[in-house]
Amino acid sequence: MIQFLGLHLSTKRAIAVALGRDLNEWARTETQVMNVAPAPDASATEVPVAEWIRAGCFALQETYLDLPVKARKVWGVGLSGPSGWVALDVSYEPISSLRLVDGEHVESDFRNWLDTQERVVDKIAAVLSPKDFFRFVVSGGLATDATQVDRLGLLAPGQMRWDTPQLAGSPFRGDWLPPVFDSQSSTGRLSENGVRRTSLPGGTWVVSGAHESAAGIAGVADLRKPTLWVAREAGKYRLVRGVKTTATLTSVQGWDWRCPTLMGCQCLEKVLVAHEDEPHEDQFDREIAELSTAGYPVDDVQLVYPDAALGAAVMTGIASGLIKGWDRYYTAIDG
Repeated sequence: MIQFLGLHLSTKRAIAVALGRDLNEWARTETQVMNVAPAPDASATEVPVAEWIRAGCFALQETYLDLPVKARKVWGVGLSGPSGWVALDVSYEPISSLRLVDGEHVESDFRNWLDTQERVVDKIAAVLSPKDFFRFVVSGGLATDATQVDRLGLLAPGQMRWDTPQLAGSPFRGDWLPPVFDSQSSTGRLSENGVRRTSLPGGTWVVSGAHESAAGIAGVADLRKPTLWVAREAGKYRLVRGVKTTATLTSVQGWDWRCPTLMGCQCLEKVLVAHEDEPHEDQFDREIAELSTAGYPVDDVQLVYPDAALGAAVMTGIASGLIKGWDRYYTAIDG
């Protein structure tokens, strides 16, 4: 049985999942990310780059070793992670700390760093998101995905590339940034270094993956349904309503348009502070009314718990061509 791995790196932990071609979960490993601390200016969370790589590789290694020896047939691994950045020098070594920052604050955080590091500007060769830095270390590939760029507000509308006009007003230079792929694209194979660190077999593919919010909802919610998905996260509810791109996309006050992992779909998203109790449908009457008034009616409200590692594993299976799209996956989990 062929397996597809998903790795989610977050502020607190690294989680790896092995999903079989039968769409059953074969193994899961969780390990803590150590020595995480607030930045001195309290504007970001800093993680030692070596610890970021260690935690991710350890989770993948343990998940692989938990598979039955005679059944180990890993095709590839997909990645998921938060917003943030790390700068690499011309030798492709980190020239900054690895900083985890909410997507809307990444630009300002990077700009502030540049203002205090004027002498290093000419030494920068690449700026990568945290998960894409992990990709580079284990595969040597420079790549990112559309959901990650979308969270920065720098994705060209309807395209898989950086938005040149938006970049002109940002602190980022185009030659520092990796190419953009959809979430189900293979971006290379594990390097010798990646094989050594993860114990995964040579030839294992690395898939582009997604931002943790997009990956988390993809693994548990079919966004093509007229459903309001309420994703329970730490201290908040992330409300998501998928919309097919064949529909007319209009703005809804208080909601953001987000790029999901599913092709042919967009998402309206709103974040609310969570209460201690489990949410109930009537609690979101206002949000349902906002969506319905804008032409996006809601037929159902469902509470889900995001699983970014699982979402990344499904993306890996779809990238392989052995899982025949999201229809196959959602049919299986609904059944």
